[in-house]
Amino acid sequence: MSASEALSRAFSSPVSRFFDGENADLSLLRRGDVAFIGMPSDATHTSRIGTRFGPRALRHETSMLMHQLRRDAEGGLIDTASGLACGLVDGRALVDLGDATIHPLDVEKTIRSIADMTGAVVKTGALPVAIGGDHFNSYPACLGVSEALARYEPGARFGYIQIDGHLDFCDRLAAWGPFNHATNARRCSELPNIRRENMVWIGIAGWVDGNDVAEIEGFGGLIFSAEDVHRIGAREVACRAVAHAQRNCDRIYLTIDVDALDSGFLPGTGSIVHSEITSRQYLDLLEVFAEAPLCGIDMVEVSPPLDPSGRSEAIAAQLLFEILRPRLVVERGRRA
Repeated sequence: MSASEALSRAFSSPVSRFFDGENADLSLLRRGDVAFIGMPSDATHTSRIGTRFGPRALRHETSMLMHQLRRDAEGGLIDTASGLACGLVDGRALVDLGDATIHPLDVEKTIRSIADMTGAVVKTGALPVAIGGDHFNSYPACLGVSEALARYEPGARFGYIQIDGHLDFCDRLAAWGPFNHATNARRCSELPNIRRENMVWIGIAGWVDGNDVAEIEGFGGLIFSAEDVHRIGAREVACRAVAHAQRNCDRIYLTIDVDALDSGFLPGTGSIVHSEITSRQYLDLLEVFAEAPLCGIDMVEVSPPLDPSGRSEAIAAQLLFEILRPRLVVERGRRA
């Protein structure tokens, strides 16, 4: 085994399975399935590394979550928020494809590896759910979706929603060039079948580059700060975001950066910004987005080494459950 192959293997995380779904390959995917892809790379993060362990941690946490729900389901599941009796869907609809091959010393090879996997999932009619890793990995995940739609549905255009404490709209960073966790949204904006005027950011906090804001607003993009979420309400923000992202589009790509959640709730992430949205607000956002026509999802920036308590990946697993809830849970009606 070469040194490069050994290094790639060290970035792999084949332990448990996302939501205790099936281990399978692309040939077994069916239309409507949810296909999970790990992106265990933090080679494009510029400061607090550790997000390469995110996919491994989320496989474990989501599996434990499903085991608990199955045990509870023996007595009948009740959603305390709605009062509805619920059941779990057939686990066969959840497929773990394993990790994309990561090349820590070659970012362009990593881009191609991730994009090929998400694109292959779109070709089958399944929904790709890519789990990082740092936020730059969102770009190759979205690239694969874009390429597949361009090839198999040439006229399709899609909107874009990013939940994040940061815009990630830099063109390049001096030491890192155009491929890093601060450039992913700009790289996505350059894809030919994303409608730039349909791009939305939610949860932005702290200080941002005024030139980036002016450019986004100039092409018609929409930015909701964390303060907007507090002031307007998470559900209203989510409804406005979907309406904006879906104009003249029939699909939306959603990227979920956990660092939009205030670090008092979730400290295990690569880039800390304070006074952000709460856990309840994040769940409310995702409850609305779960009903949107999504063509791809990614979740990024879970960094287990930065939170020894384990609560960060546990919260992230619950967020992931919420966005996939309509595909995981069947509502059976209100209790008598």
